[in-house]
Amino acid sequence: MHPVLALALLGCVFLTSGCGDGSSTATSGTGTGGSGGAGGDGGAGGDGGAGGSGGGQSGDARVHVVLFTHIEDNSPGGMLGAPENRQQYIGLRGKLIEMAELAQKHNLQWVFQPDWKILEAARLYEDAQTTANTGGKNFLRYMHDDLGVVIDPHSHENGGYNYTDVAYLLELLEVGGSTVIGGHIWDPALPQFQQWDRFRSPVPGLKYPMASWRGDILIGAGTPMHVNDPLVSGAWRPKDRDNFFIDDPAGNIIAFGAWHNQVAGVEELVGLYASGTAPANALLTASWNIRPADITAPGGLANIETTVLVPIASLRDKGSVVVTDFTTLVQTWTTQYGGSAFLYQP
Repeated sequence: MHPVLALALLGCVFLTSGCGDGSSTATSGTGTGGSGGAGGDGGAGGDGGAGGSGGGQSGDARVHVVLFTHIEDNSPGGMLGAPENRQQYIGLRGKLIEMAELAQKHNLQWVFQPDWKILEAARLYEDAQTTANTGGKNFLRYMHDDLGVVIDPHSHENGGYNYTDVAYLLELLEVGGSTVIGGHIWDPALPQFQQWDRFRSPVPGLKYPMASWRGDILIGAGTPMHVNDPLVSGAWRPKDRDNFFIDDPAGNIIAFGAWHNQVAGVEELVGLYASGTAPANALLTASWNIRPADITAPGGLANIETTVLVPIASLRDKGSVVVTDFTTLVQTWTTQYGGSAFLYQP
């Protein structure tokens, strides 16, 4: 049976004990320390790895939420170096800074995951004139240093760039170091499958072949155009490409489920803890893309504040959710939840 169907029949899987009555005992995880940024050392778990040890961690029965934004490889529009491309870059830059300020206003973590084109644009356009309103820093450094934004790579691996190239560009822009694989096509039956398992070892760049990078945190397992994305919440270490939703305690890559339906979906997960369907010592996760089109639309930021930031902040203030980033989420999973895999798939 296909692993997705097998787990769907179970509803939820708490590896290796069971779920639903809160009495399961977390089992030890194994380390998955990464290779750090492009050309460096480190990784998602720091020096101790990202697996953790020791069972019986209690968790805290709060849904862990990541709010992120992908910038795709066609943005900013036009040819790099052309006047219209620079104009689009400056406009997008301003809106992204406003988004970061809005997240900071509500004390909510926001994660920025750019593809290659906006990063190459930043290398072209972040001059003294452009950075006059960001303290002399390029806008990525400003968002990271001054507004608390976490920055990860995102790549469709088009245009001659792969994930390692994006990680390398982030280093050149002084915001590197993340080992998050910011979205991928997970299903090996699809021609767009991105071979996530190659990151078991460092991967060289295509555009910048001198660079080397190993991602060890998988997020956003999706399908083309997101028409049939898997419905899953939780954390696990995928066994292999044909058994993606089976946990391998010895695995060196961690995956997080994105769940669905944004704020309404988070409220569903909060209800799972309240009903005992998910035990308190199991990690439930949700994440979604706050789209650039929504950020840049007329009135878009006000709408994001009303429909996303305010209700999520309210759930946080009630003690129902934690808003975090993916690297911190690995640390939370390994320390508070013992690195014990849990997948909820209704």
